[in-house]
Amino acid sequence: MTLTINDIIEGAREKTGGLPLPDLDTWREGLEILLKDHAREDRLTERGWQSIRGRYVDCLAARMQVDEFHRNNPEVSQSPIERPVFILGMPRTGTTMLSYLMDTDPANRSMLRWEAYNVVPPAQTGALRSDPRCLAEVAKDAMILERAGSVAAAHFEPGDGPTECVHLVAQDFRSLMLAVTNTTPTYHDWLMFTDMESAFEHRKRVLQILQTTNPGRWVLKMPSDSLFIRQLFKTFPDARVIWTHRDPYAAFASSMKMRGASRPFSEVDANADYMRQYFPLQLALHLARPLEVSKERPADIHHVYYNDMMADPLAVLKNIYAWLRDEWNEDVEAGMQAWLRDNPQNKHGKHSYSLEEWGFTKEDIAPYFSDYLREHPVAG
Repeated sequence: MTLTINDIIEGAREKTGGLPLPDLDTWREGLEILLKDHAREDRLTERGWQSIRGRYVDCLAARMQVDEFHRNNPEVSQSPIERPVFILGMPRTGTTMLSYLMDTDPANRSMLRWEAYNVVPPAQTGALRSDPRCLAEVAKDAMILERAGSVAAAHFEPGDGPTECVHLVAQDFRSLMLAVTNTTPTYHDWLMFTDMESAFEHRKRVLQILQTTNPGRWVLKMPSDSLFIRQLFKTFPDARVIWTHRDPYAAFASSMKMRGASRPFSEVDANADYMRQYFPLQLALHLARPLEVSKERPADIHHVYYNDMMADPLAVLKNIYAWLRDEWNEDVEAGMQAWLRDNPQNKHGKHSYSLEEWGFTKEDIAPYFSDYLREHPVAG
């Protein structure tokens, strides 16, 4: 089986009732590279082909719907995104926990998982977690947990919980989510160095839509913002960045394990050789690029250390609130305490990992992390 770009276009037009293609053609390059990679590597199962067709159709259809919404509501593009907070860092460094804790504060506005797939129309005011589309996603949670197995032990997002902006930049086909799910070497390398302006501008347009009915100060999580942090500040000049830090050897092993566990869902196997070849540099860039920018913009970046967050998460959050100059009160603290009580570590199973299962030692990958560890000596 193969797919062409016309197959994806036809599927998106059918899904949207014949909406025109996106106003800008920036989505096309990434999609073409992905489709060529899939055909050349020839590793997808039948279910894998069905899965990527559905994913790519959904991405393009969502992009078309966003553009149509802006055409019909041109004033939305003038809506400011004011002092948004972005949580980034190497994967597996506590970004999810931090985003969920901050989401308990009604003053913060997260993008929920169901919204990422259903941007248009935005939820009615006050109905973020009662919208029928939200309830439909939440109803799938039990099935997802049952099927996901070890992936859920590492990372699980309920349908009504905060999610990553990878889903939004994927609508421009410039997303790490699309680079790590399957064996796509050309796309992976292209993404590491491509211009992300169009993807981040599209992301901004989505946020403008979502805040028309449910406004608030955005708190958004995407570890791979680390890779594109310069573009982040170009698109959102007054952004406040929270950078999470953890022993990079532990984070590396955990990330490899989580990614490897999900790949056999659509490919003939996890292709560990591919992961060993392509992922170390990518994960190292999650550290190198923000390290460089943090020296240029120290006042715009707040550092959070994983061990501190595990030991005393509320103390870490109080420091964040002080840095943001947000109000910390009894209600804020009670909401976070309730979340911590209901979501203990290993809630969905224990996530075990090691460098050795990927054929690495610390010495093998130490050069990737040496500069970072000189500035942030967090290795155990």
